[in-house]
Amino acid sequence: MRKLYRIWLPAALLLLLLILAACTTDTSAPPATEGSTLAPSDAVTDGTTEPAGTEAPTDETTAPADTEAPTEPEETLPANPDITVAAPDKLDFSTSVTVTANGGSATVSHEDGLTYTATGFSSAEGNTLTFEKGLTLTFDPASTAEAFNRFTLGYTSTQPLYGKITYTSDSKAVTDDFYMEAGTHTFSCVIGRYLDGIKGTGIRSMTLETCNDRSADFALCVMQTQDYPVYGENADTYYIENARYKLGIRLIWGGGINYLEDKTCTVNRLKNLVNQADTGRLIQQSYYGVQQNAEYTPGNYNGSTWAYNPVQGGDVKGNHSRIIDIVVNEYSVYVKSQPLDWAKDNSLTPSYMENTYTVYADRIRVDNRFVDFSNWTHRYAHQELPAFYTVSYLSRFTLYNGAKPWTDDTMSYRDDLGFWGDSTYYNDCTFLLKNSNTETWCAWTNPGDDFGIGLYVPNVDSYLAGRHAFNNSKESTNGATNYVAPINAMMLKSFEAVEYSYLISTGSVADMRGVFKEHKDFASNATLHENHQTRRVSDNTAATNENSYADLNGGGGGGGNGGAVAAPLSAHLDLTKKENASHVVASSNTVVSYDASAGALSLTVKGEDPHVTVVYDGKLSADQYKTVEITYMLPASNSAGNNVTDLFLCAGSISNPTADACVRMDLTADGQYHTLTVDLSGKSFWQGDIHKIRFDYLDGCEAGDVMYVQSIVLK
Repeated sequence: MRKLYRIWLPAALLLLLLILAACTTDTSAPPATEGSTLAPSDAVTDGTTEPAGTEAPTDETTAPADTEAPTEPEETLPANPDITVAAPDKLDFSTSVTVTANGGSATVSHEDGLTYTATGFSSAEGNTLTFEKGLTLTFDPASTAEAFNRFTLGYTSTQPLYGKITYTSDSKAVTDDFYMEAGTHTFSCVIGRYLDGIKGTGIRSMTLETCNDRSADFALCVMQTQDYPVYGENADTYYIENARYKLGIRLIWGGGINYLEDKTCTVNRLKNLVNQADTGRLIQQSYYGVQQNAEYTPGNYNGSTWAYNPVQGGDVKGNHSRIIDIVVNEYSVYVKSQPLDWAKDNSLTPSYMENTYTVYADRIRVDNRFVDFSNWTHRYAHQELPAFYTVSYLSRFTLYNGAKPWTDDTMSYRDDLGFWGDSTYYNDCTFLLKNSNTETWCAWTNPGDDFGIGLYVPNVDSYLAGRHAFNNSKESTNGATNYVAPINAMMLKSFEAVEYSYLISTGSVADMRGVFKEHKDFASNATLHENHQTRRVSDNTAATNENSYADLNGGGGGGGNGGAVAAPLSAHLDLTKKENASHVVASSNTVVSYDASAGALSLTVKGEDPHVTVVYDGKLSADQYKTVEITYMLPASNSAGNNVTDLFLCAGSISNPTADACVRMDLTADGQYHTLTVDLSGKSFWQGDIHKIRFDYLDGCEAGDVMYVQSIVLK
């Protein structure tokens, strides 16, 4: 009967039933497209990129805003179900381990069948091995004979470790290296050619050494190997999506975001909002550290010496960062990567980046983590938190920087920003945020459509934003791009994690503001204020170009952050950088020079009463900065004078040095660097705009005496 009924059903009625059926289709969020090989039409799928800026503008660059006719109102998008956030594995450490020591070696047997011989240790207690120079574990290959492309270690260690694991692949010995943090952890790592679908068998050995040249107590509690799914194979991008968003994570580029589509967008031909023209674009982590030391030689980019700069996507030559691990859930992905040094050629950095991406009904949350294993002493630098690149079409920069956050107070807009990497425009592209402003979100939108993408990062101090080669293109691989980086001045510390989170939303400015306001307390980002020099402006000072700073040294490719730009004077005067020496003026009997061997400013006495002056010209407020810190060194070879210093502090109504506004402090002359801390919080003369500080650096001295200064910091 059913077939007979359908044969005689009038065509119009059949069509009506089909339409009704379509209208009742389940609209719940679809599952993630695990390992999908269907890349979006404008995504790069072959691992190649066009040279930045070489794509000819399309017709859309001159056309007016082109929007599709609105469709019938849709029902409210369904919320995500309870989301399980992707996270690294946690192993059970209760496996029984037997250690039989025999002189300089030990045989270790795990109850799950894993066996190996340990050498290179100085002592053994239970399954804990103490070693100083290096520990070698030689495995019975039969205990790991199954094919694998991912291994997991459950361990305890008193020191951070650098390791190498050797296994068999294609009948050859292959070695991959890795890093492990101190403490009790589970560490997982895919093998080097994981994304190529290559597997290994039979782990042969593992060698471990400490990253800081200290003795370590180490115990391998459990070890597993897995034949793991290859996510993003062929297309090299893994996608997660729900009813609203489709998010692409380019695994071959360190797991940075290379695709973000808002399915509710009605702007014609606007799909991917993220610029992915090269490895320096994307939405990704990027950090800056040491400029040069005995172990690190800097690279060169855009004609400038470039500091240590781990970039999630890769380097300026187009080489790809390395995937370390990936964990996938339906609406969330965790990715761990080892970034390349931006200005070098295929140079992996001794660091790891971790990202957790989670897609919600109205926003995307990203949780970041970075650990440096270099054991180097880094400098304060302006960190990109994160580096954020959009398509050129979203040409208007929007931010809030008033004194009434989260009250729907007036927003600020800029439609004419230039290239942030050009020193001509750099100050104009810098936006200092006010002290009381907690509404620290910004957006790139198209002014004609009032549609765009927004970024909310709590606890940042400023934005660096601009447009490169603007041509209004909607293509994600076009050389033209818009950029913003929320910024804090922070010093990377080896083996200590930098952790922060941010939200992304899309739509109109009002819609994005509503989403960020609703979720404004999603993360404290306290780590951003644990080790940084604030650049925020006081609430009674407008965040204009006169309050800008420009000592960010580094940045993404194909437009990037340009070269190293000499810094206008700011609260943190970094005198380890030669270009900042000009801010210290020799006002009497002093030779001021930069000493490259000392990595510091040199102040050499010429005669009596030597002093230098730092001129602030009212660009900073004494009401905000209540401490002066001077990091200095006096050689023991100096004359036996009075090792004291005088600071003449000129602020508010005091425009020139006077004895009534002076602080005298004792110094230490032992050939070591010290930090002189001057507390000004109780000084009645220290208020209002800061004009200058005169630094009478030595008293009772002789010609030829010298002081080295690494920094002068207002806090």
